[in-house]
Amino acid sequence: MHGESLTGRFNSATISCQVLSMLGSCDFAVAVTRAICSAGIISAIVGERGSHDRDRSVSRRCVATPNSFPPLSYPTPASSDSPIMAVKILHTADNHIGLSFRHYPDAVRDRLIGERFAALQRIVEIANQGSAHFITVAGDLFVRVTVGAADIKGTVDILKGFEGEGVLVLAGNHDYCEGPDSKLWKTFRKAAEGSNVMALTEPRAHDFNADEVPVRFYACPCPSKHGAEPGTGWVAEEAKPADMLHLGLAHGNVEGLGLDADNRYFNMTEADLRASALHSWLLGHIHVPAPEIGITGRPLYFMPGIHTPDSVKSTRAGQAWWIEFDAQGDCRFEPVVTSEIRFVRIAATLEHTSDIEALARRCSGLDASATLLDLQLSGRLKSDELQQLNDMVSELRDRFLHIALEHDIAEVLEPAAIASRFPAGTLPGDLLTALVADEEHPGDAHLALEIIESLS
Repeated sequence: MHGESLTGRFNSATISCQVLSMLGSCDFAVAVTRAICSAGIISAIVGERGSHDRDRSVSRRCVATPNSFPPLSYPTPASSDSPIMAVKILHTADNHIGLSFRHYPDAVRDRLIGERFAALQRIVEIANQGSAHFITVAGDLFVRVTVGAADIKGTVDILKGFEGEGVLVLAGNHDYCEGPDSKLWKTFRKAAEGSNVMALTEPRAHDFNADEVPVRFYACPCPSKHGAEPGTGWVAEEAKPADMLHLGLAHGNVEGLGLDADNRYFNMTEADLRASALHSWLLGHIHVPAPEIGITGRPLYFMPGIHTPDSVKSTRAGQAWWIEFDAQGDCRFEPVVTSEIRFVRIAATLEHTSDIEALARRCSGLDASATLLDLQLSGRLKSDELQQLNDMVSELRDRFLHIALEHDIAEVLEPAAIASRFPAGTLPGDLLTALVADEEHPGDAHLALEIIESLS
């Protein structure tokens, strides 16, 4: 590349800096700076010149790219006008009760911890409102096997509020069950005694009757955090009575849906799932819902995603699947939003007052009290614009649940700022003043300042 060959010829930015420091006149210094900037030497060493240019002819207004979320309200199951099918299930997974959120301030941390329980409560309420027969939790109800007894009991107390046939809780890879002495699952079972909340920690079938429709769930729990083989292989060998609805419960990666290059997460293939000869599979582990909204027919499997976001990497609202099966296994399904908290990231390039105003408008459209906002800002602003931005961020901090701010914003060089740092008549002062006056190359002054500062 052109920049690479020039960089090799001049060896390093230090040489360029030394050349400038030895220049005898301001005019000559400006000319050499022009040549260096035009040749791309500084671009190759310091960074792309385009990132510094303050070209008002190019529109770079607040390039905001917030996370995309599905609508906050889907049609609720109870509102459907079509006939209700025989077996109704609210399917969730990867609830990760016990997350600590230690890197947040105490008040925010408490809100995020509370949201995980609150979203679980919403799942129970939605299931009750729709007269669901089952709530299925396909693994990772808890974030670790060492979760505290208080969190286990609090979780079970919420699930006990379900009024249907049963809450079926599968051991996942985070809350795996290595055997009958598992402290987590012994505590869970004790808390659930006498209720319809069941821990599924052994590979076996469980039979139910849902309004006279026989249903058999095939539980495929995780015996460890990692595993090369899925726990679903035994299902294909099981007898499947023709007069029953047959549904699998498993936790792990699905080949082609999630990434598992090292084959560590009980990787399942679609061929194996089909070979089990079940009507459908209710899965957990991948934090993105599947199938996609709009898919029709009977999916091979359902992956609900997470019930409430846990970081800015979570680009969707939390959800669960509402699924209705008839006695022959045909189904209809829809997602239901279960979260209140949102994480939103906005990346913006700020170069004018109008960019700051556009950013403020974007933020004003968010539900501030329930939003953790991640701002990633870059650009170049005048000193008064920087103050305007600081004032806006300060005001946002008062309204939003939490704000994280990363910025790489340079201050625009102005004659007054140059004079305050470099006395008139000095080479640096005269050089920068001359470069700032050239509106056709607004980035050159900043590049020259970087060289000057590297020498000091």
